[in-house]
Amino acid sequence: MSLIKLDAHYLNETGVGAVGLTITLANGTTVIFPAPFVPLTASLAVMPWIRPDDATGLRIDFAFWAPMTYGDAGAARFPLSLPTQELAVRVTRAFDADPATAWSDSPDQMVAWLRSWAASNDVPLTV
Repeated sequence: MSLIKLDAHYLNETGVGAVGLTITLANGTTVIFPAPFVPLTASLAVMPWIRPDDATGLRIDFAFWAPMTYGDAGAARFPLSLPTQELAVRVTRAFDADPATAWSDSPDQMVAWLRSWAASNDVPLTV
């Protein structure tokens, strides 16, 4: 049996923090809620892919995962999902460790970095 334990809050120096997620549904309703994630470190995590589902629902898809960062400096996530949690963890750590990247990079910069990283690490991706 597998287990996925998601958090939506974290502890910091001033108390409890939360990562917010904003999604607009197909009917135009904007939903803002605490984003569920699996913490890797005090500032790195992966989150299941969350997307609109039909006009009034949200889908939390555990088949796809997105790298993210959180904490006092703010939160950011990759603009796309990856096909496994394990790959998302590898990408999260590699992106964060690369001195040429920042979590404030544009979505296009993040995707370009991912393509380059995947090619260098012999990881097949269709991005």
